[in-house]
Amino acid sequence: MDEIKILDVPIANINKVELLQEIDDHFQMPDGNLFFVTANPEIIMMTKDSTSYKEAVTSADYIVADGIGVLIASKILRAPLREKLPGYELMHDFLAYANRHGKTVYFFGAKPGVAEQAAKNAKAEYRGLKVAGYMDGYTNKGPLVASEIAETKPDFVFVAMGAPLQERWIAKYKDLFPTSVLVGVGGSLDVLSGNVKRAPKFWTSNNLEWLYRLLTQPTRAGRMMKIPIFLMHVVKERFSK
Repeated sequence: MDEIKILDVPIANINKVELLQEIDDHFQMPDGNLFFVTANPEIIMMTKDSTSYKEAVTSADYIVADGIGVLIASKILRAPLREKLPGYELMHDFLAYANRHGKTVYFFGAKPGVAEQAAKNAKAEYRGLKVAGYMDGYTNKGPLVASEIAETKPDFVFVAMGAPLQERWIAKYKDLFPTSVLVGVGGSLDVLSGNVKRAPKFWTSNNLEWLYRLLTQPTRAGRMMKIPIFLMHVVKERFSK
């Protein structure tokens, strides 16, 4: 697989069509599970601060570019990625695939009630979708819960704990899911449940979702400041070679 390293994190240079073909190939002839990380600048920066977190992230089968910041970084490094694959859109692509092919999905994470509502909304949007179960991310995050989820034999597991918890959780317990596709989806269940509004199409189409979030959620300003710091590190990497 073609990969581009950004601050020593290998980002898959893959488009959505190819990725969905990989999912189809996986279910045609399962050979282990698949672990997806939807990497934004914040996640990549976290790997610089924690060796154990970097190990968790780089144990993934696919680390995909979630957001325009990672695409800009690839262009700075003169190795442009072909496409961004936002976690929320990827989750919907996988839900649509599961619905078409009779695969089961499990929603894990977020505050109490959110995963349940997300499951209801997903079943309303994708008629016939098989939901293996749902559980909030506050009750318990340990091995008993991981085993309980694994017992449902889900084909897709959407883990919405936010970084770094979701990547650490998947890396720690993925062996309990021998053929599942496990994806860290951050705040996607909040959006799917209707508790948080996603940016309108104009903002997402013009790569301005980050600005919409900042305007509608000013408390994210601290997190947003990591983006220019991330790009400064990328520029430094570019000119240190």
